Amino acid sequence: MRRKRRFNPLLFILMSGLVAYFIITYFRQQEEFSLIRSELRAIEHKIKQEEQIQEKLLEQQSKAGTDEFIESIAREKLGMVKPGERLFVDSE
Repeated sequence: MRRKRRFNPLLFILMSGLVAYFIITYFRQQEEFSLIRSELRAIEHKIKQEEQIQEKLLEQQSKAGTDEFIESIAREKLGMVKPGERLFVDSE
């Protein structure tokens, strides 16, 4: 003959509390994971931007010693012209 199992309210409360704890912990971890994932995306985006800046700077560095680069800087930044050239300034 089978024995009837008795309902133990203390065991039920304990198990319910344990399940609730695991569920709450799971959702908190998911929230933290989502936050960390968004931070990771932002950092990866920043890294890509910095890599693009680095590429531009390396390109400028390779051109820096050439006569063409020096001439373009003298024309653009210093407003210099070659002998015999005229400089036109737009007043608008």
